[in-house]
Amino acid sequence: MSLGGGSGMLTDSVRALWRQWRECRQSWDDRTAQRFEDEFIAPVDPAARQALEAMERLKAAADEAQRACE
Repeated sequence: MSLGGGSGMLTDSVRALWRQWRECRQSWDDRTAQRFEDEFIAPVDPAARQALEAMERLKAAADEAQRACE
């Protein structure tokens, strides 16, 4: 798998998580659901963004290394 493919999969997975969570919240709407979202669902976005940024930096470094070897 390429780094670009991995970042696409991560993006798609985060979108799917939120889509499924919105569906779940239609029937689960209490303080426990909100706490679950705050503790487990919401932190996914910044973590995914951080991972995507790291993947971009890694891809740039790998591309640079490949050019240097040509």
